[in-house]
Amino acid sequence: MSTSPIEVTVLGQVLRLGCPAEQHDFLRQAAQDLDERVLKMKERTGILSTERVLSIVALNLSYELMQAKEKHKSVEDIIAARIQQLDSSLEQVNLQKNSERFA
Repeated sequence: MSTSPIEVTVLGQVLRLGCPAEQHDFLRQAAQDLDERVLKMKERTGILSTERVLSIVALNLSYELMQAKEKHKSVEDIIAARIQQLDSSLEQVNLQKNSERFA
């Protein structure tokens, strides 16, 4: 997967980044989302320092990522438990069929 240059604007600054071409739209959306989050945080808190607002937004994003990872882990655990139940049930059915065949 080769990268190609892309320019995105974040907080009025143009950033030139390398990114796979098929992910350009996603990166543009991420930049737009970041801009919107920073503006909303500035409006909500009244904090003017961009660095401080960026720190708060970064902390919020990190928290959201941790929550998403925990939810994903929970879903994985549920799926693993269901697969184990199905395996056990199939094993019992196979044992039962084998015992009927030899009886």
